[in-house]
Amino acid sequence: MSLKINSVSKIFNKNTPDEHKGLDNINFSVSDGEFITIIGGNGAGKSTLFNVISGTVLCDSGNIELDGIDITYIPEYKRAAFIGRIFQDPMKGTAPNMTVGENLIIAYMRSTKKNILISPSKKDKLFIRERLSQLGLGLEDRMNTKIGLLSGGQRQAITLVMATLVKPKLLLLDEHTAALDPVSAKSVLELTNKIVLGNNITTLMITHNITSALELGNRTIMMDSGNIAVDIGGSERKNMSVQDLLDKFNKIKNKVFDDDKVLL
Repeated sequence: MSLKINSVSKIFNKNTPDEHKGLDNINFSVSDGEFITIIGGNGAGKSTLFNVISGTVLCDSGNIELDGIDITYIPEYKRAAFIGRIFQDPMKGTAPNMTVGENLIIAYMRSTKKNILISPSKKDKLFIRERLSQLGLGLEDRMNTKIGLLSGGQRQAITLVMATLVKPKLLLLDEHTAALDPVSAKSVLELTNKIVLGNNITTLMITHNITSALELGNRTIMMDSGNIAVDIGGSERKNMSVQDLLDKFNKIKNKVFDDDKVLL
């Protein structure tokens, strides 16, 4: 298994009237190369899950393993060396006043642990240019353009390349198309699918679009109240409609409610 989440819990504002369970003793594992889409309402625990995996937030209990190594208490900046994360804001993760080429070169030098103060080799520059050209957006001809002058869709496309120039052990896509217009969002999702599948990158993607969640990747998780309510893959997921998924979720929710009632 590439990623293991073992009995992880996170409580915010503990022992106060505003106490909230971000994650409630959550367990799941991700196989190498799996592409999992994650859906759920606001406060379901999606972002908290990404935060504890990336190290932005430390969990209260449980542990997280990546490729057999316990990363539960490894600092965020160290995890960033092998975990890629792309956010909703197209400007996050890039330096807007630096050029496309400069952003890509810095990302590449950091990922390969080369000295960023030393000018990259001609071979490195050619590799970066070729990876950018694979997007099919003509951005390889805009290497000297400042990132901040590009459209949101173009910036997210470049951020995708930056996060995968060197294959990460895990890629976290945190609603990375939510701030884009429908046309740009569709384009970025197609690029995402191409890059993830083409490089066999173990990926978790949060989305509010249930249709996209069922169309992309090979497994879908629906979260609710810090728990995994639905976890589907294979033929069950392939033949499932949006309404089928919602019906399954509601059936599980009602069962939990009934069970709680019996216990009371």
